[in-house]
Amino acid sequence: MINSIGHFQRLWAKVSHYYSKNYQCLTKNPRLFLMRKIARFESIRNWTSYFHRGAEIFYENYKKNPSIFGDINLETVVVSLTTDSYYLGINLPQAVLQELLDFAMTSTCYGNRDPALAFYYGDKERAEILSGKQFNIGSYLNNTEMSSALKKLESDSGLLAIAAKFLGAAPVHVGSELLWSFPLSATPLDQLKAAQVFHYDLDDYRFIKFFFYLTDVDPSSGPHVCIRGSHRNKKFSHQLLGVRCASKEDKEIVDYYGAENVLTICGPAGFGFVEDASCFHKATPPRDKDRLLLQIEYAINDYGSLRSF
Repeated sequence: MINSIGHFQRLWAKVSHYYSKNYQCLTKNPRLFLMRKIARFESIRNWTSYFHRGAEIFYENYKKNPSIFGDINLETVVVSLTTDSYYLGINLPQAVLQELLDFAMTSTCYGNRDPALAFYYGDKERAEILSGKQFNIGSYLNNTEMSSALKKLESDSGLLAIAAKFLGAAPVHVGSELLWSFPLSATPLDQLKAAQVFHYDLDDYRFIKFFFYLTDVDPSSGPHVCIRGSHRNKKFSHQLLGVRCASKEDKEIVDYYGAENVLTICGPAGFGFVEDASCFHKATPPRDKDRLLLQIEYAINDYGSLRSF
């Protein structure tokens, strides 16, 4: 009986959060709302990709302007993305990693992405006591615009060439986030807000995300997890549900796509990977160490503040 009540509470929290955000999106950003309703279907996403051009200039730019990541085999990366939904091993140079870490230690962070809960990383415990709240995550929000290292990454010829080749179009930078994940026993709603349940993203008809670990990540410190191949041939009910798949139990998702396809991504500070985030994926809550992650996203269209919805 207790387990049934707990299951209902988790489901209700997830569904309520979804419908609240859905209504906000419809009234404030109808273009984004429409995309999320139709882009959940793979046939629609594939069809719209034929109408976009402009990728070639980014290949030429990559040939003329060296990437900080060195030589990149674009074909290999995109084949892996197309087949598996990810490619591992696009790693940060040590100097860039250190510059990003210095920025994280000296810039204002925001508990649970709440602009009212500002703190410096070294003062986290004090900030939690003063606010009376525990922080599941800490985001730098728009403060990242002041990071010169991040600006260089966003305009790196190699990342742009990968994005262009995968998208088949001129990539549009739609957002970056520098994010701490903290060890904490979170509620189901907290886990949903922190993307710590299996879900897939609908940020555009085609989009791509680069992830970089800025701290060492092992199985106990919040690794990213994805399900190989789940960006294609989704169960039709999962296409119908779209982002509401986050309301389903992780076990149900894993049982359908296969436990053998679940990949837990670990790596040292500086380790990077790229993902077609229309696959099922999630962050995992750290158990004993804080995790710092950088995410950079490109798409075909820019819908404004995606995270608001």
